[in-house]
Amino acid sequence: MPDSVVYAEGLSKTYQIYEKPADRLLELATLRSRHRSFPALAGVSFDVQAGESLGIIGQNGAGKSTLLKLIAGVAKPTTGRLATRGTVASILELGAGFHPEFSGRDNAALNAAILGLSPAEMRRKLPRILEFSELGPFLDRPVRTYSSGMYMRLAFSVAVMVDPAVLIVDEALSVGDGYFQKKCVDRIRQMQEMGSTILFCSHSLYMVTTLCARTLWLDAGKVKRIGESVDVVHEYESFLLERSRRTSGEATVGEIAGDISIDSVEVVAFDGSPLSLLADDRVASVRARVRCSRAGQRFSLAFAVVRAADELRCCLVRSAAGDQRFEGPGSWEVEVALSDLRLARGDYGVVVFAETPDGLRLLARRDAMPAFRAEGTRFEAGVLRLPHRWEEAREA
Repeated sequence: MPDSVVYAEGLSKTYQIYEKPADRLLELATLRSRHRSFPALAGVSFDVQAGESLGIIGQNGAGKSTLLKLIAGVAKPTTGRLATRGTVASILELGAGFHPEFSGRDNAALNAAILGLSPAEMRRKLPRILEFSELGPFLDRPVRTYSSGMYMRLAFSVAVMVDPAVLIVDEALSVGDGYFQKKCVDRIRQMQEMGSTILFCSHSLYMVTTLCARTLWLDAGKVKRIGESVDVVHEYESFLLERSRRTSGEATVGEIAGDISIDSVEVVAFDGSPLSLLADDRVASVRARVRCSRAGQRFSLAFAVVRAADELRCCLVRSAAGDQRFEGPGSWEVEVALSDLRLARGDYGVVVFAETPDGLRLLARRDAMPAFRAEGTRFEAGVLRLPHRWEEAREA
């Protein structure tokens, strides 16, 4: 596309893995394969328009760093087409491109020259680069003496102060202190306003949604999803929560056999119609049909709203709290209205429990998972959106 600054079509990268270094020579000498192939990327296609910020997320080993190395020109693709336009500055692995025996000042000048700065531009921009890093006297010391945070300061300063057409950031901000992280984010925002294109890879989902309008989710070297950051990040977070639940061995509890049966659970709107999408101006009601076959069996009910991905309990209400208890035999249709249920965006389920009146023993359970989705235009940590109002700031 004409306005694409980064364009990838069917991009793949396969690495040859050898058990030991000597196998490379034996393979050349015998012409017999002694390696196994590892597809780090497979058929990745996307494009980034001029001035756009694209987030890149995925688990460790998903292929994020490999993709960014291809875009930065550090590695070449095995198959597929990749095109970039303009100067590409990247912050990949800490210390990459730095000579350990050179000073920070010399390494800054060397990297700026590699990025294409002319001698005249170097004289003009190098003082800005060194000032932004705030490394002070450490600028004249060998970078082998630097901490990881100091490496990041120097690398970020060079990358952002040469005014590149494309800036690639791969998890670099995770090692900086809070003050310099904020300074970096402010600079990235300034570059966005100037029309720079940003490729931002991070495990900080909040940071991704804050800085990027679109996000690419990689999984096992393939594109899992690409789209608006809020949608992709929420789906990815749900994926991680569900994966965590599976690996921890937690199992979803189904219906419990006994004298009490919870035949159905549904979420309905104020007019009684099924509710699948919860908006701010709607009241959700949970309706359950319960039967008890045993005479004299006393019990109460509890209704819980849980996050569908990991069954984190968001809230729970008990009929016993309102002095409403049940005694068999009989059948009931019970409904509880959950007004002003301000949940963060995501999928939620409902669990209905029958328990002894003292709440100490579970008698029956039924899950509706997922039951409904909460709307939202932002990515928010946690599960609740609390009503709030910012007061005017006053000097202390």
